[in-house]
Amino acid sequence: MRVRIDGTRAEIIDALFRLRLHFTVYAVSRAYPDRAKPHHWRIYLTTRPRERR
Repeated sequence: MRVRIDGTRAEIIDALFRLRLHFTVYAVSRAYPDRAKPHHWRIYLTTRPRERR
């Protein structure tokens, strides 16, 4: 599954931490600046839901 996260750097870091609790993250792109909002960035993740035990 491919996921896009956008926001401030702090929001992206927080979201990435929380997503890793429920998903296995295989790849994280570099941060791209958001053209519409200064101080906002976006990253793309490749993930898969964690298997439940």
